[in-house]
Amino acid sequence: MNTKTAIISIEDLTETAVPELTEAFENTPGVTEVDFSVERQVAVIEFDPEVTHIDALMRVVLGKGYKIL
Repeated sequence: MNTKTAIISIEDLTETAVPELTEAFENTPGVTEVDFSVERQVAVIEFDPEVTHIDALMRVVLGKGYKIL
């Protein structure tokens, strides 16, 4: 499997948002790993580009009510 890495900047990312966003990303087909840096306000997502696309990952963030920077 060939994976890609997406780094998405999320406005006002907090520790309390991480579990909700983690679950949403983990339930997205093609996502293999997700990590967050609250300090840097980013999500780092490993995904299979044959299964999902960066647009779908950004929709996860927007769908949970967060803004992308």
